[in-house]
Amino acid sequence: MMRRLVVLTLALAIVTGLISGSSSLFAQGEARLNFGAGVMAGFAASQVHGDATAGFNKLGLDLGSFIDVRRSNNFWGIRLEMRYIQKGSRKPANADNGDYTTWVKHLDYVEIPVLFDLNLGRYQVGAGLYGGRLLRAEENSGGAISDISENLRLWDIGGLWYGRMPLSDHAFLQMRMSSSILSLDKPADGALPGSQLRSRLQNIVAQLGVGWNFGVPATVRYELPF
Repeated sequence: MMRRLVVLTLALAIVTGLISGSSSLFAQGEARLNFGAGVMAGFAASQVHGDATAGFNKLGLDLGSFIDVRRSNNFWGIRLEMRYIQKGSRKPANADNGDYTTWVKHLDYVEIPVLFDLNLGRYQVGAGLYGGRLLRAEENSGGAISDISENLRLWDIGGLWYGRMPLSDHAFLQMRMSSSILSLDKPADGALPGSQLRSRLQNIVAQLGVGWNFGVPATVRYELPF
């Protein structure tokens, strides 16, 4: 599954790069939209609201690619992404309280966010929605691993907001926060036996990463009526 995800992410970046490059051959007239593509990599600090743990103690990878569509005046844009992200929660051991067990919940997703952003000088801010498909759901309690995927919804739907700043002509730094809108656990399950999961669970994630925008965005020659 991981290999397929990496192949899909690379394919998206390559295809969008080819589209951007080919469309530049037709750049003429008064264009209205610019297209770009790139890749991103970073880390996600996450928690699961409602599972009796607190704090952004679970660290994971955040990898992806994107297609960027912007107005010719560059004031606003829409971005479509494909990401692999490792979410979950973690309760570290607390020897002072007689707790010697570290407990970790691993929730891995492939996500497709759709984002709307505004340019504020050299910076960008924005918000959007994402849909995530669950790839792995495991609990690790002191080395004992159990599969909890049957207790969870296959899809995670949520919202996010973010800010970006340029590091160079192509590189950028991005910070974002995201939260589930729908509960992660299945409605009929309620309090789930044999698990630390509870009803009304939500992924809450803080992300920090860097990205690279390939080349100069290609320009489309036709004009849209807005």
